Amino acid sequence: MAENLLDRIAKETDLTKSERKLAAVILKDPASVINENIAQLAKRAAVSEPSVCRFCKRFGADGFPAFKLVLSALVSKEQIRKSESVKQGDTVEDVVSKVMGTAKNTVNTLERSIDESVVARAIDVVSQSRRIVVISQGLSSFVASDFCARMLSLGFPCESYTDRQSMSLAIASMHSGDVVIAVSASGMNKDLIESLDFIRNTGGVSLAIAPENTPLFALCTLGLSSGDPIKYNSDEPLGARLNLMVLMEIILGGVMLRRGIAISDLKERMKKARACAYYVNEEPEAETEEESDDGSVKPGSPITTLDWHF
Repeated sequence: MAENLLDRIAKETDLTKSERKLAAVILKDPASVINENIAQLAKRAAVSEPSVCRFCKRFGADGFPAFKLVLSALVSKEQIRKSESVKQGDTVEDVVSKVMGTAKNTVNTLERSIDESVVARAIDVVSQSRRIVVISQGLSSFVASDFCARMLSLGFPCESYTDRQSMSLAIASMHSGDVVIAVSASGMNKDLIESLDFIRNTGGVSLAIAPENTPLFALCTLGLSSGDPIKYNSDEPLGARLNLMVLMEIILGGVMLRRGIAISDLKERMKKARACAYYVNEEPEAETEEESDDGSVKPGSPITTLDWHF
């Protein structure tokens, strides 16, 4: 048990919402857990004390004290795999190992923290929007641009802006049913935050893809947490950008399923439009039909398709 505890927690996928919160806190900093009592850990993870007890028993410990003993042994033996920064003197093997390790740990942590109910609402909002405005700045912009290009290739009206004036004008001209997606690895971009003020009285919906407990996240109607905020002067943005990409890809995948019929109807036209940029000569693929559904997206249920068009 002592040798595999953290690996077991990291690999476990069948966790409740409270257990996912505890797993994220424990895996992020196991050493801090050793110096806490059950009340402190419960408060830090935003769960109840009985939830902590159930979590410990789930992984083979009689209670929190026994769980901490096992964790203490792992910490003292330095058996915890930590993501390290690339430094002078590293070999090519070291660089590959550290970058890949950071990427794996980042995605695993994100997976444990995702709230499927919020994802379901985000997919519903985006898939039913008649106009999608994506705002971003800095290193987050390429994620927004990629999402916008992907949505356009599926036939959905999507715009991407990075300068303050364009953002403000686009948001101010929104109508009921439109959605603005604010993408930020820091959640602190002044232009994004101030531009969102123009959404008032428009009837539009705002969705933040940003770190939780940041001004941008708090300002939006919906929010998907991208993990810890990256500092403006950080030179290690891999994890933050990777989380943004994964979250945007999740929304994109959900929209593709949710609006399958509309996408199918536009498929041939969009394919021909994309082909203009390449030297290709392919026969058109046969169109397929999917069943329609008017119910809302629900966590744990197949994403159904909306039978209406722009």
